[in-house]
Amino acid sequence: MGKHVRYGVSQEKRLAVQNALPKLGIIAGGGAAPQRLIETCQKLGRPFFVICLEGQAAPDFAQNVAHAWIHLGAFGKLKALAESEALKEVVLIGRVRRPSLAELKPDWLALKLLPKIGIGAFGDDALMRAVGKAIEDEANVRVVGAHEVFSDLLTPVGQLSRVAADEDARNDIARGLEVATALGRLDVGQAAIVQQGIVLGVEGIEGTDALIVRCGALRREGPGGVLVKIAKPQQDTRFDLPTIGPDTVAAAAEAGLRGIAIEAGRSLLIEREKTIAMADQAGLFVIGLSLAVAKANG
Repeated sequence: MGKHVRYGVSQEKRLAVQNALPKLGIIAGGGAAPQRLIETCQKLGRPFFVICLEGQAAPDFAQNVAHAWIHLGAFGKLKALAESEALKEVVLIGRVRRPSLAELKPDWLALKLLPKIGIGAFGDDALMRAVGKAIEDEANVRVVGAHEVFSDLLTPVGQLSRVAADEDARNDIARGLEVATALGRLDVGQAAIVQQGIVLGVEGIEGTDALIVRCGALRREGPGGVLVKIAKPQQDTRFDLPTIGPDTVAAAAEAGLRGIAIEAGRSLLIEREKTIAMADQAGLFVIGLSLAVAKANG
């Protein structure tokens, strides 16, 4: 059936997974990635418990699975859940926007830890590193990346769609890489959209889908723009890896983009077969970028 991953597994494999792996805690932010991870756990038979972040995950998220809701600063409740649910590994997955101090609602344990990690850390990638460290130190669990649990979610290298990027598109990709790298060093965002050498927009707190919509209104005549999305140079790969999926492709097609280039090996491609099929139908290219190769050619 091609190189794409199939998730149909035997009962024997499900039992092997259940017996070999500890119960997984899924700390869920926004977007589609947490739901896809839940579905993968269900198909493989891996035990899990979902911890939904208030103000980040969708209100109706995880209704049909065992779960609890906490706010981002509820370290004490998180520690108690890890103990009561016998969690040994946790994954932080999904979009987490920068909270205000009021939204953070630090509990007694968070207040105890704030002097160590600093309130200035609560933003973007630094936020997730601080939360991850607190979880490991206080809850006695190991924080792992989604790609460590299910490597099939990682974006592979190379052209993934039937449509290929032409020379003009490759030039836009190179320009987008420069911009996204500079943006990432500032711990601001992961993505940029470039059309015919012109930067239409960069990702901020609004997220990639909103960036695409915004740039759709700014598009110029001629070949459409290219979305370039990469991990931040200093990014801890356990947290907030760049992610695309069917919603990204749908938004890109609606905005008149011609393609998507995303960093291979340090990004998540969810619902791979559906995502690529939608890109093929819309006439968009999807490329998994090897940054080492891109830099050597640049």
